Amino acid sequence: MPSSHSLALLLPLVVALPTDSVATQEAQPLGFEKGSLGEAPRSWFVPQAVRGWQAVLVEDDAPAGERYLRLEPTGDDASQVGNAMAMLPVGELAGRRVQLTAQIKVPDGGHAQMWLRVDRAEGQRGGFDNMSDRPITSPRWTEASIELEVDEDATRLALGVLAFGGAAACVDDMALEVVGAARSAQPPSPAAELSDRELQNAVAATRLLGYLWFFHPSDALVELNNWDNFAVELLETALPARTAQELVLALNQFIQPFAPTVELWWHQDEVPPPPGIPDAASHYRFWQHRGAGRIARGNNVYSSRVVKRRLQDPPPDEIAARHEHVVDLGRIRARVPMVVWANRRRTLPAAELPAAWHNDQLPRLSAKNRNTRLAAVAQAWCVFEHFYPYFDVTDVDWRAQLDVALRASAVAADGEAAADAIARLVGSLDDGHGRVMGGSRRDLDGYLPVALRWAGADLVICGLGSGVEDVRIGEVVESIDGAPVTRLHDQMVDLVSSATPGWTRYRTQMMFARWPTQDPVRLALRGPDGKRRDMSLARVAEFVADQSDERPANGSAVAEGIVYFDLNRAPTEELDKHLEALAAAKGIIFDMRGYPDSAAKDVVELLMTDRGQSAIWGVPRIESPDRSTWEWDGAGRWQLRPREPHLAAKVAFLTDGRAISYAESIMGIVEAYRLGEIIGATTAGTNGNVNPFEVAGGFRISWTGMRVLKHDGSRHHGVGIAPTVPVEPTAKGIAAGQDEVLDRAVAVLQKQIGG
Repeated sequence: MPSSHSLALLLPLVVALPTDSVATQEAQPLGFEKGSLGEAPRSWFVPQAVRGWQAVLVEDDAPAGERYLRLEPTGDDASQVGNAMAMLPVGELAGRRVQLTAQIKVPDGGHAQMWLRVDRAEGQRGGFDNMSDRPITSPRWTEASIELEVDEDATRLALGVLAFGGAAACVDDMALEVVGAARSAQPPSPAAELSDRELQNAVAATRLLGYLWFFHPSDALVELNNWDNFAVELLETALPARTAQELVLALNQFIQPFAPTVELWWHQDEVPPPPGIPDAASHYRFWQHRGAGRIARGNNVYSSRVVKRRLQDPPPDEIAARHEHVVDLGRIRARVPMVVWANRRRTLPAAELPAAWHNDQLPRLSAKNRNTRLAAVAQAWCVFEHFYPYFDVTDVDWRAQLDVALRASAVAADGEAAADAIARLVGSLDDGHGRVMGGSRRDLDGYLPVALRWAGADLVICGLGSGVEDVRIGEVVESIDGAPVTRLHDQMVDLVSSATPGWTRYRTQMMFARWPTQDPVRLALRGPDGKRRDMSLARVAEFVADQSDERPANGSAVAEGIVYFDLNRAPTEELDKHLEALAAAKGIIFDMRGYPDSAAKDVVELLMTDRGQSAIWGVPRIESPDRSTWEWDGAGRWQLRPREPHLAAKVAFLTDGRAISYAESIMGIVEAYRLGEIIGATTAGTNGNVNPFEVAGGFRISWTGMRVLKHDGSRHHGVGIAPTVPVEPTAKGIAAGQDEVLDRAVAVLQKQIGG
């Protein structure tokens, strides 16, 4: 890594910033050594949508050269995530594999992530990595690294650093280097419907994929780290088979080098006898999963390992049965041993990973290829089939969903349509953490010119974009481009995975911002007086914020003796500044309408009078497929202890459908230990650590990998934390600038304290 200056491009490149940012400037070489201290370095900028952050040059303990970049918040109203970035023309990088490295530190807490993105022609996205699975948390300089392949049709690279937790991030010694040629690209193939025979073959290959991927521990399959290409070739092998006999022959031939003890046969064939224990065997091996650890990335509660044990003579009946495990794949059957015999060094018979399956020799997959899209569905289905913890409370025919998703993916015209097919599959799980990203989604031309939020059955304008006039906050949108919002909402719901109506509504109101519409957008509006009118508005360049969600200042009195504190994004340090006022208050309102920071956990300990715990968290322990024998690991629950100063005031917590995951851990404690009134609407009903993974074609999928129960052992998923005092905003209240949830909390506390 070069050390003579702070940012080295190991190619003769210059930065070209977006024309709207530097319309009168020429492109400048990228680097941290030039420019004025206390100002942004040349060619770097903070996007306009990132409020309250600045990127400045600092001269201090730079690990390379004399200066480094510091990304820091400038006020209390800063956006939740800071971002400093630069952009490069592709030039000679097209068709290359590049590596971006840097030294990063976070001196004041929080965490930072470097990111790199490839932008392609026609608004499509190429590779992207933002280090979400390996964030930098150290106050010392720490090396960060990203590798991506640059598509042949790439138009530019975007790179930068993200800062989380309201704390600064420092970057230095950044270098972009070519590390090799990109792998050969997979050719596109036309969309085409699956015949009934092809569907049956694809289902058989999908089910077989899951058993091989997660439960058959041959050396070759354990060593294989590119399951995307494996899934594609498995589908390519299966699809053309005209008969069950052909399918058996093709699949047996394909998997033999990887898993020589796996056998397939036609239903009408005689079941072959199980192979005996090899004379050279001294051990046996099997997979042991703690959640879906095989797909987990970075620091995670999930893990998978191959367990090796000495062979007993004779082996226990349970081990023998798992070795002879027979599964029905639809058209055919298979013996897929969950236990593999081994000597001290390797599994038996020997299964060496073929040389062609090392990553640098495999083709680069594209969502434009039909088999890649089918493989992406197959991979996603397999992960959930064997590891999703909520099938017992989710009303879904998961086997039937595979048919639907495979058919939809086969006819998808592009990566975006394929992403929608996977999103509908994930949506059927009713998992609030369920999201599908990537797949070469096209960037739309801007955002809807107004912000929207649901108030009962009304979709209400709650924010106005730049230059938008003659529209009033509080007006109800009845249709967009002639389509009733109820119909648009129904279309969106199919793409949303959600356990409760509140989270569904939150997701759809955010989706309206980027929903494909005409430009200008035609809105049919209804005013507070009931009068209707039509408006035509141009799309805007930036996301429009909710301007009706203005909240009081932390520590301020919202009524006599009643103090307000917003836990949304509030760290412990923010709480400490207002502890004196909170301790002296007769009533306290804690706002949990959103996602909290560390102060939320502090608050519940300040309110408790005895020790307590968080909700019941369970990571599944799995050794057999299809969720047949699960046990639950409940370790890791928070152990809560009362803290000083004890807050003895009457308390109300505000919450709604936006509160998810960590927010629900907090609200679950409030509910279980009755720490205060809960005012507003039911939370998202989704808690537990996420376990994101990537499948063929670059689709990234987020989901919940563990089970959470309420303190009393009852169901949380899809139930959430219900309010003790239900209240939701109305269009009339939004139009009048009222916070009806906060107003109700004030009234409840005034009654309790006698005010």
